[in-house]
Amino acid sequence: MARLVRRAFDHRAQSCSLTRAQWQVLAYLFHNEGSNQASVAEALDVEPITLSRHIDRLEALGYVARVPDPADRRARRLHLTESVRPLLDEMKIIGNEVIDTALEGITEAEAETLICLLSRIRYNMASRGVEPAAADAMNEDAVKDMAPKNLVSKNLASKSVAPKTATPKTIPKVPQKALI
Repeated sequence: MARLVRRAFDHRAQSCSLTRAQWQVLAYLFHNEGSNQASVAEALDVEPITLSRHIDRLEALGYVARVPDPADRRARRLHLTESVRPLLDEMKIIGNEVIDTALEGITEAEAETLICLLSRIRYNMASRGVEPAAADAMNEDAVKDMAPKNLVSKNLASKSVAPKTATPKTIPKVPQKALI
């Protein structure tokens, strides 16, 4: 299922001449501006040298700037440039259209149930030491920020899908809409 959604996104995003990996870097930086390369590589579950190549291309396109870290002269922080903002808007539209297509014919209640069940599965796996890769989807806060609010009710994010014995820090947030 995830592969189909990714393919649909890739197909729709072809006109932008960026790879999925580059989109993921841009999306991550949109929500984590000023991150260093090591933390981005770890979050996206890629090797640092691989990320460096993506950043090189994005920097050459004028979408990302490596800015010296004032606290560490050797380190660089990654920042998005103003020229990438229209692409980020387009990425948001494409992602939302792909998700709308995927959820076509599904009622709001069914979508809420689906999201809760998938979140429960994710919680179950994470509670047994299997952490989801950040590249699978942006963190739930980022998803909520970028997703339109019209598909899933606003109170869905406050619903707990974890067992009652879980501590608040281990209860996963339920995303309103996944952006691929």
